[in-house]
Amino acid sequence: MARVRPRTAAAVLGVTLLASAAGGYAWSVANGDDADNGDESVSLDTPGTYLEPAGIPTAPQLRGDPLPSVSVTDLSDNSISTAELVGRPMVINIWFSTCVPCKLEMPAFAEVHRELGDDVRFIGLNYLETASTAADFAAEYGAQYEQLLDPDGALTNGLKIGNFPATLFVDAGGRIVELHQGAFDAETLTATIREVLLS
Repeated sequence: MARVRPRTAAAVLGVTLLASAAGGYAWSVANGDDADNGDESVSLDTPGTYLEPAGIPTAPQLRGDPLPSVSVTDLSDNSISTAELVGRPMVINIWFSTCVPCKLEMPAFAEVHRELGDDVRFIGLNYLETASTAADFAAEYGAQYEQLLDPDGALTNGLKIGNFPATLFVDAGGRIVELHQGAFDAETLTATIREVLLS
């Protein structure tokens, strides 16, 4: 059996690698993968420009829109049209029980309801959970105002709300005058109600 000398083996390997690289380049050119075909690949030798991707809006623009007329339910599983809720200024707080900011802000809503509940209708709207979950959660955090359910997301999803908690401020005529996404403290909630619903 003939022995291959190290120098000969290295030469054979070098030729093989060179042929492979040349073949790969030829294939890429033949298949339109050269630099002139609009390829957006980055060359490390040529500085490029980073383009910030277009932002995704996180809050739908609802100001001035009518509150959609959809069905929600009360904690006894009775269907209620949101059109029936219209008639006085209203705060609708959309929440769910595992949402940490929802837990943080509900005592603030309970406090402001005690102060302004005669002037403004307060509604907690639970998103996609059960009546017992909503009732237990509201009781735990001292919320004694009306609690409703959005069991299939008809209102929440219809308004394209995706961040929680979310609070709708609705005037007596049923128009949304403000949407706030994120937790409120009592002072800011009071000020917002006075500004957008009671001024």
